[in-house]
Amino acid sequence: MSDDTQLDELDVLSATNPEAFYASKVIVKPPGPTQSGPRRSLRPRRSLPTAEAQAQARAQPRKRTLSTSALENGARKSAAKKIKLDEKKAQTGVQNKKREARDEARKKWLYCHRDVLEPLLPPTSVFFEQLQKELQRGCKGPVSFQPTHMLDDQPKLVKGGEMKDYQLEGLSFLVAMYKNGMNCILGDEMGLGKTLQTLSLFAYIKENIPGPHDPHLVICPLSVLSSWEAEAARWIPSMRVIRFHGPANERDRLKHSLRGGRDFDIMLTTYETYVAEDQWFKSFRWTYSVLDEGHKIKNSNTMLAQKVRGLGSLYRLLLTGTPVQNNLVELWGLLHWLLPNVFTLASQSLFKDSFDLSHGAYAIPFLNAAKKLVSKVMLRRTKATVAGDDVPPREELTVFIPLTEAQRFWTYRLLTKMDTPDLKKVFDEGASVKREDPAADQGRREVLSQLENQTATVRSEGTQWKKLMNLLLQLRKVCDHPYLLPNAEPEPYAIGEHVVSTSSKMMAIDKILADILPKGERVLIFSQWTGMLDLLEDFMALRSIPYARLDGASTRPRRALDIRLFQQEVSPYKVFLISTKAGGLGINLTKATTVIMCDSDWNPQNDLQAIARAHRIGQKKVVKVFRLICQGSVEDQMLDRIRRKLFLSVKIMGSDNSSSGDNTSLGSREVLDILRKGSSAVSDSDSRMNFARFLDASMQDIVEYSKSLESKRDAKIRKDLKADGAGGADDEQLVLDAEEEERRLLSGVAQVQSRLFEGKVVHKAHSNAEIAEEWRNLAKRAHVDRTVTVGGMTFIASSIPETFAPAPVKPVKQSGKKFQSEDWCIHCLDGGELFLCAFCPRVFHQKCSGLTKAELRRVSVTCSQHNCARCYRNTSDAGGMLFRCRTCPQAFCEDCLPPGELDVVGETLPEFLLLDYGPTSGAYYIRCHDCMADFAENPNAPHWVEWERDFSRAERKLKELDHGP
Repeated sequence: MSDDTQLDELDVLSATNPEAFYASKVIVKPPGPTQSGPRRSLRPRRSLPTAEAQAQARAQPRKRTLSTSALENGARKSAAKKIKLDEKKAQTGVQNKKREARDEARKKWLYCHRDVLEPLLPPTSVFFEQLQKELQRGCKGPVSFQPTHMLDDQPKLVKGGEMKDYQLEGLSFLVAMYKNGMNCILGDEMGLGKTLQTLSLFAYIKENIPGPHDPHLVICPLSVLSSWEAEAARWIPSMRVIRFHGPANERDRLKHSLRGGRDFDIMLTTYETYVAEDQWFKSFRWTYSVLDEGHKIKNSNTMLAQKVRGLGSLYRLLLTGTPVQNNLVELWGLLHWLLPNVFTLASQSLFKDSFDLSHGAYAIPFLNAAKKLVSKVMLRRTKATVAGDDVPPREELTVFIPLTEAQRFWTYRLLTKMDTPDLKKVFDEGASVKREDPAADQGRREVLSQLENQTATVRSEGTQWKKLMNLLLQLRKVCDHPYLLPNAEPEPYAIGEHVVSTSSKMMAIDKILADILPKGERVLIFSQWTGMLDLLEDFMALRSIPYARLDGASTRPRRALDIRLFQQEVSPYKVFLISTKAGGLGINLTKATTVIMCDSDWNPQNDLQAIARAHRIGQKKVVKVFRLICQGSVEDQMLDRIRRKLFLSVKIMGSDNSSSGDNTSLGSREVLDILRKGSSAVSDSDSRMNFARFLDASMQDIVEYSKSLESKRDAKIRKDLKADGAGGADDEQLVLDAEEEERRLLSGVAQVQSRLFEGKVVHKAHSNAEIAEEWRNLAKRAHVDRTVTVGGMTFIASSIPETFAPAPVKPVKQSGKKFQSEDWCIHCLDGGELFLCAFCPRVFHQKCSGLTKAELRRVSVTCSQHNCARCYRNTSDAGGMLFRCRTCPQAFCEDCLPPGELDVVGETLPEFLLLDYGPTSGAYYIRCHDCMADFAENPNAPHWVEWERDFSRAERKLKELDHGP
């Protein structure tokens, strides 16, 4: 461009937009002395235009001209956008056709099963009348549906192995429901492969149904997320699977990577992630939306149930081994999600009134109608019917044990609200005799001394225990361990024999483990209370038993690690402590042969799911289940209500979950047996095992005693049936009168009386008037005088504390303890100029680490073990834990860790402990597969010899510090 041309452009700019002229900072330099030609002189600067000229210039539209390249780019973008829009319209058209075909097939199926659905709908429902009119307008000829056609071969995309016959049957059912446009339930018992059958359905659709398909969405609990990934990688490796889970920044990264397209077949996520990102999930179109452990939406009023209700997908599938749990309203919640147009809100009241434990309402005909419907929309198989001898039966026994002195003390205190209950009623004189076991005797003396101190000092310490609400809940906690109550444990608290001697359940667990663990068996212990798991951890430390723990606070990598280690042939764990609800879903722990249920859940299906962690396909030994019940307590009364809920499950689904696996089909005998087990245990005080007898008894004696109670109860039931004339003739007569006997056994309201203790009603030490006054005080907010007088004048203060305690001191944030660093580079094992990792004792050279000098000048520099060696995610993005190698700079996240057994070191390293660096939640130390392969090839290499010498030296020094030289 010439100088004259550039000056002309500047003149135009100054005339039209003087502000842009001064802001342009364009400088025109004259030619330098080395340039040839005469030097041009600059034109004189023109004067600025007037305000009127500027306004006219602004009012005129500015003409912009695009270059040829810009026009070509715009044309290409417009064409690409048009192509993408056309593809989207075409896909939408295909999906609309699929949706119309699905609706047509669904209408036919519903109309053909009208007799099954109508008894469960209100009389005012006009659904089938409208459906009949729609079919008459749109269908020519008879209305029919496609029956189930048994598939002979599994889909070719399923590569991981051969599906079993019952799994092919399950796939055939799912395919038939898919062709009929129906949503359904796969209700196989836990451990029969519902995951594989679902994946095979996805493979069948991709392989046999023409046309493009939207991806499938699987929502599952966190405990089985990794299992879904592993099963998909094993059985359908050609299908692309994405796991959408993690902290917010990890989810944002995944959403950004998926913004360009949907290049995947299956997306896996958790319920919590779905609730947090439901709007993003609803922006996708899905072929199948699958809810694993789908009974999580049984309560239709929860946020989860409401959010999954609006999920857009062609088909919906529920996977649950326990579709019927507490009542029929929960079944309605599942049916409402599957068929919202059929089971509307108007039908909810019918399900609610047909089985109501609170009012003793049981509509047997409605239960039978619900059973017929469930048999049509759900496929249900049990281990006993499909696996046969492949899964050994389980032996389940309810173990009745007495209460300890501490448990009786706190039970009387909660019931009577007295500060000093009569200790003569609490203590068993026979138990005061000195025992042969010195440790147990010492523990009991500690407990008795503690109780005497509490009765003497209770008035000076206050009566916080009197403020405990929900008496039944607190009594259940006492049955587990009195230390679950606030301020019940001794101060200062220290682990000792008193932890065992305070609770009879802890003593029973001690007897069971002492008998089982020396045989090399592994044990699962379940409890509803995380506080009980804390006490069990103290017990494991007291007995030096290696254990793992899983509850709702366990991170995904940690729970996957513990499960993997527990399932290894050579496991560092003997006992697994598990929260009933957090660990009762989907996990496989078949290496355990004994299950101890510390307490029973109000929902019996939660306990059955917990037991199924060990008793499932893959188990080779008989599983023994011990259910611990404190005799004569509220736990004993709960059994009646629990058994009635089990009866509902058996009545609807047609399988006996509570059996040991011997029954292969549902009959009247099995249904009635569930109810008969709900009868109260023999309450004869002479036959009870007192505490003195319990202390001296072995575990085998306790088991025999519990079995004798079962026999006495069965004899009593047979006698009552003969007296009533029911079932006295033969089994045929029992079958004929089965429904009448069901009504008789279900009659009455199944209530738990909190004040019924050991067969006697314990009253409060207050009159009825005082009880009524206390209730009114609890029901209304206590009045607080908020007036204050200052200088003779009364004012209303916003808040007046009851006691003028000094203001609490704001805690000062403590900085982490500084640790020392190693002396050798983690990469080359050499010294020199080393850089320190900010978060662990590792050190490294700049050249070895590959970091630039600018990166090393950052405030916090980390070594390579704070990122995965394969996907490069840090600890937080990887789920909160990395598996760090002891002998090389590599670390792996849960996803990148190679399969197979791990060579584990532990939560910390001895050499790190010497450097004041203890265990952290974000690290677990192993010997990685690369190092183990190198060691197998060169076991005598110098670096391995040096490593072993350093490790031995560190372990020896650590032992000297712990126990002395």
